[in-house]
Amino acid sequence: MNALRFFLGFLLRILVFSLVLAGVHYLLTQLTALTPEVSTVFKIHVFVVAVTVLSFAVLVIIGRIDHSKIGFTFLGLVILKMMVSFAFLYPYLIDTMVNTNILVFNFFIVYFLFLAWEVREVYLLIGKGARLNG
Repeated sequence: MNALRFFLGFLLRILVFSLVLAGVHYLLTQLTALTPEVSTVFKIHVFVVAVTVLSFAVLVIIGRIDHSKIGFTFLGLVILKMMVSFAFLYPYLIDTMVNTNILVFNFFIVYFLFLAWEVREVYLLIGKGARLNG
């Protein structure tokens, strides 16, 4: 299986997963008062999906070069994604009008669900590692 086909399959799977997760999150936003406004929830989902897709693209590229380095690259990207996530959250954290506890809780629930999804996908990528070049 070539790398482009595997990445396009990942994009399809992440699209379905993100739409389902965003739909559930939207329903919870409408049912409870403990969630930030809908535009903030939308920004959270777009940010997390974008960062996840970019990091997985890097993993596929590294997998084509040397599939034995996929795991190490994934660990480095997780740390980098956490730092970028703090940069994303920082404007909300310094804003006194936003309930930061609820926002951070909502962000990291989405972040960790996507991280679990990405771990599953990286596991599949490692299994296909040597065949990505073909």
